[in-house]
Amino acid sequence: MSSKTRTLLTGAIVLCLLPFVFQAIGLTATTATMVVILCIATLGLNVLMGYTGLISFGHAAWFGMGGYAAALLQKNFLPDQLILPVIGSMIIIAAMSAIVGWFILRRRGVYFALLTLAFTALVYTVSYRWTALTGGEDGLGGFTRGFIGPIDLANNFTYYAVVAVIGFGVLYALLRLVHSPFGTVLVAIRENQLRAEFQGYDVQRYKLIAFVISATVTGLAGALSGFLHYIVTAESTSIEFSGELMAMVVIGGMHAHILGPGVGVLFYILFRELFSITTSNWMFWFGLIFIAFVMYLPGVSSASARRSGAGSGRFRRKAPP
Repeated sequence: MSSKTRTLLTGAIVLCLLPFVFQAIGLTATTATMVVILCIATLGLNVLMGYTGLISFGHAAWFGMGGYAAALLQKNFLPDQLILPVIGSMIIIAAMSAIVGWFILRRRGVYFALLTLAFTALVYTVSYRWTALTGGEDGLGGFTRGFIGPIDLANNFTYYAVVAVIGFGVLYALLRLVHSPFGTVLVAIRENQLRAEFQGYDVQRYKLIAFVISATVTGLAGALSGFLHYIVTAESTSIEFSGELMAMVVIGGMHAHILGPGVGVLFYILFRELFSITTSNWMFWFGLIFIAFVMYLPGVSSASARRSGAGSGRFRRKAPP
């Protein structure tokens, strides 16, 4: 059995068992659905962070905008529909991320990361203050999950099944992507961008495509989250939520395995749901664990060392013959 087949089989088994396992430990199908949605979002973020080596503090912007776009499309043009608003929101996010990426990808390293941070702050401010469009601090509601043919998606287990199928499709598509020649070039850019340029690759074009794919997948997760909760709020575009997405990716391992971000999501959600019952200071303990992950997880430290030295080869002293 190939590694791709094992990965897909593992993903399918987890998706089938997840709601029943969660019910057995006292959680709900809604929580299980949110886990799958966050897995989709972090898989999208990992395309940028794990495979291309671009640190983004701003992916909550795409998550929230995906939710707003899908909700507005249903409320104004596609009543009682779910699939068409979700597809429409993905098209909108792809177009917007192509424009934004064309500008901010002109900068590298910390400057790129700061630009994504500034973009998220801008989106959050607009979402919070443009009350006529987004509902402001009250959020945007008044939409439904609708139907897929005769299937009523108001039932939580039915909606979980739909989200799980979409999540499996995203996993399959991204697995094909990262194992394709395109994915190999992304890894080459992550390891040594200058060398990739010398080999004739249009690095900016590859990074822009990766940025658009990453943002669109995260926007898809945001649209599904909006329909899960029947509301989209400005908090879904906040810097704090961007940090949570990054923490999930880092904990799961950015370079270890494509399913790594999903492990990070499970750890974060279970830690929050179970520890918040016993203490209101669960974020303090999570912060300590996260620091330990960053300091001692081999994949994180080694990758950081490689990137810090990748562009400094001209300053190294050559070894004696």
